[in-house]
Amino acid sequence: GEAADVLEAMARDQDCFVVMTLAGAMTVAKQGLIITDLIEHGIVNAIVSTGALMAHGLVEATGCEHFRYDPKMNDVELYEAGYNRVYDTLEPETNLNHVEEIFGEVLQKWDPKEMACSYKLNRAIGEHLHRTTKARGILKSAYEQDVPVFVPAFTDSELGLDFALHNIDLRKNKKKEISFNPFLDLEHFAETLLKQKKLGIFTIGGGVPRNWAQ
Repeated sequence: GEAADVLEAMARDQDCFVVMTLAGAMTVAKQGLIITDLIEHGIVNAIVSTGALMAHGLVEATGCEHFRYDPKMNDVELYEAGYNRVYDTLEPETNLNHVEEIFGEVLQKWDPKEMACSYKLNRAIGEHLHRTTKARGILKSAYEQDVPVFVPAFTDSELGLDFALHNIDLRKNKKKEISFNPFLDLEHFAETLLKQKKLGIFTIGGGVPRNWAQ
């Protein structure tokens, strides 16, 4: 109850810049539109998240689906049928292939002279979704509302793996790789917060996003 009162006070305070930190299997459990609503209503002004949460959200934003897990199937059967189990939810492996294709399109347009970091890459994905899909999604709404999305542990996600694979392909083809500097995220986050009159934090889960933001 106290947390709800604090959240309402932050939402009503026009001077309060609210950072939302996210951890846990939320978007794979179809809670992405809750976060999207909070962005579009101006209740949260920056997001710090796990990479997996953003990757699963990207799946739904591009029109793919997650499914409820049937306990009658064991994990070996699911794996052989092409499904990844996340607690009581299923992610078809084809979804992750689709995410790799989408992110690949974004990375192909990336200027190799520009140093990458998570908030820049997430903004580029959001801009791509803004142009190419009618579906709602976290990164799309974040781009449209100018809400930065930081993923401090970027390599710990499908998007991080896809980024690494893209660089391997560039290296094989003797092309310049895309450099990544996580400290650009830290600096931009600090610069953004230091400009604000008042700060609030809306934490769901813990781990790296909460610790990094605090």
